[in-house]
Amino acid sequence: MKSTFFPHFTIGTDAYDAIPGICREYGKTAVIVGGNKSRAAAEPLIRKACEGTIEITGSFLYGDDATFENAEALTKIPEIQKADMIFAVGGGRAVDTSKWASHLLKKPLFTFPTLASNCASVTAVCIMYNPDHSFRGSIYRDRNAYHTFINTEIIAHSPREYFWAGLGDALAKQYEVPFSARGMDLTWVQQTGVRNAQNVAPGILKYGKEALAAVDRQEVNDALEPAILSIIVAPGMASVCIEDDLDSSLAHAIYNSHTRTPHKGNHLHGAVVNYGLQVMLTMDGQLEERDKIYNFAKSIDLPHCLADIGIDPAHPDELVQNCLHTKDMRVKPYDITFDMVYKAMMDLEKLNH
Repeated sequence: MKSTFFPHFTIGTDAYDAIPGICREYGKTAVIVGGNKSRAAAEPLIRKACEGTIEITGSFLYGDDATFENAEALTKIPEIQKADMIFAVGGGRAVDTSKWASHLLKKPLFTFPTLASNCASVTAVCIMYNPDHSFRGSIYRDRNAYHTFINTEIIAHSPREYFWAGLGDALAKQYEVPFSARGMDLTWVQQTGVRNAQNVAPGILKYGKEALAAVDRQEVNDALEPAILSIIVAPGMASVCIEDDLDSSLAHAIYNSHTRTPHKGNHLHGAVVNYGLQVMLTMDGQLEERDKIYNFAKSIDLPHCLADIGIDPAHPDELVQNCLHTKDMRVKPYDITFDMVYKAMMDLEKLNH
């Protein structure tokens, strides 16, 4: 069992004001690592908050994807080698690259999500890709970030599509973790992770649509903070308690298969995961829960059929076949066959006619 460090976070429009009080015990210097747009949004506010307390000695682009190669390249930058701390700024791929670089360098890591698209900023797992952007695998650090600073004003001004996809991604945690763990003799910590996973969907279903409207208007409303917590922190509370094999299942297997299956268009992680969740619930006979997710997906235009993820509904065979052999399917409550997944996809297609 891996070490368990529950997420520590600060959230609000003034979240960055807490940086000095939390980070200064870990050193006097920090570097910022992230994407170009995310650093442009957050870096001026981080620098202002750190004035007179923590010196920001450099700001660096993480690369073009979450790859081991990009993480290793960061470890060779002199300013990063010398800094006391790493501040990871951005979305999941920027954060995961920084997480692995900080692991290699054994430096304290603090995260600053500028997108509410997944729980990467509060978990220990790094989702890594190949240089060609196909899925490579996941790997755990020895711990998650020391602290996560969530500025709701920055997320309110983030690209809508990432928040939209984040709502879809988070919902999968509610169902994939209990599905993977079904029938297992769980430790107390694992049981806690399963219970935590089952706290995700209520916040998304209650606040998600209104929070998405706030992002559309680029404003902070009463729904935005609980929705952000349901995307970033609630799934993370589950992930820190469970092994990688229990953290995902068929929904993520379909996404990871999708990265290697020819398809039309560009589709964000969370959007495809949410479609995969609907397939999983259909296959497992959880039709009442499937209908909740399906209706929510339709209400905000998340994918709810094969065409929505660029797959010809008459030819999903490759998508199905590939998903059966991903790492997400190593632990499952029963044997899952090609015919079972294929039938679930076809049953889901019928809801659209």
